[in-house]
Amino acid sequence: MHFSFEAAFGTGWKTFKSKYGTLLGGTLIFILVTIGISIVQNVINGEMGLSTEVGTHQTFSDLLITVFVTNVFSVGIVLFALALVRGESPPISTLFHGFKRYWPLVGIGVLTTLIFGAIIMLTSLIAGFQVLLTGAQTGFDMNAVHLGGIALITVLIGVCIVAFFFVRLMFVGLLCVDPKRQLGVMDSFATSWKITGPVFWPLLGVCIVMLLIMIASMLLLVLPLFFVGLPLMMAVLASAYALLMDEPESAVEEPEAAEIQA
Repeated sequence: MHFSFEAAFGTGWKTFKSKYGTLLGGTLIFILVTIGISIVQNVINGEMGLSTEVGTHQTFSDLLITVFVTNVFSVGIVLFALALVRGESPPISTLFHGFKRYWPLVGIGVLTTLIFGAIIMLTSLIAGFQVLLTGAQTGFDMNAVHLGGIALITVLIGVCIVAFFFVRLMFVGLLCVDPKRQLGVMDSFATSWKITGPVFWPLLGVCIVMLLIMIASMLLLVLPLFFVGLPLMMAVLASAYALLMDEPESAVEEPEAAEIQA
C-alpha cells in the first residue's frame, strides 16, 4: 500500500479499534512514567534553587533530562504502536526499548536540539533584521502596528521552518530503535529525510490533524487525551511509518488483496 493521508489514518484507525485495550494500556504506562520523570525533574530544579513553575523558561537541567532521559524513553510508545500495526503482541518492555539504543538516541537528541535551536536563533535574527529595516525606513518611529506586523511575520516564518524540519525528521528516533532497521545516528537522519521528502504534503496533513486531535482532547478536560487522543495519535504515526517503509510483512495490506487471498 502506497502512503497517502487516507491510508495512514485508515490503517491507524483500524489498529486503534482492534487493539484499543493494549494500546490504551501502553499509553497509560507511558503517561505515568512521563509524570514520574517530570516529578524527578522538578525535584532536581528545586534542589538547585531553580524555578519549578509550569510555563517558566526551560532550565539547563531540564534540557539535560530531556536529551538523556525523556527523548530516549518517548520513542518507546511509538515502537509499541508500530508492533501492533505489524500484527505483533509487544510486551510492556517495548516501551523502554529506547534504552537499548541509548547512546545513538542521545546523539539524535543532541543533534535535534541543535537543529531546532538554530531555527529559533534564525527566526530571531530575521526579526531583528526586519526591525532594523523597518526602523531605517521610518526613521525608527515605529508604532504598535509596525511591531505587531514584524512579530506576526516572524512567527509565521518560524512556524513554517519548524513544521518543515519536524516533518522531514519525524521518524529519526523510530528508525534508530526499530528492530528491523536499527540505523545509526546519521543514517537515521538521512533515511528520515529521504522517505518523507516525496510525501511531505500528505504527511504534513497527517501531523496537522494529529495536532488538532491533541488540542481538542486537551480542551475536553484532558481525559479524552489519555483515552482517545494519544492512543490514536500513536497508531496513526506508527501506521505512517509502516506505510513509508513499505513492509509487506506488516499488518498494512491492501484490502482488495486481502479479499482476493480469502
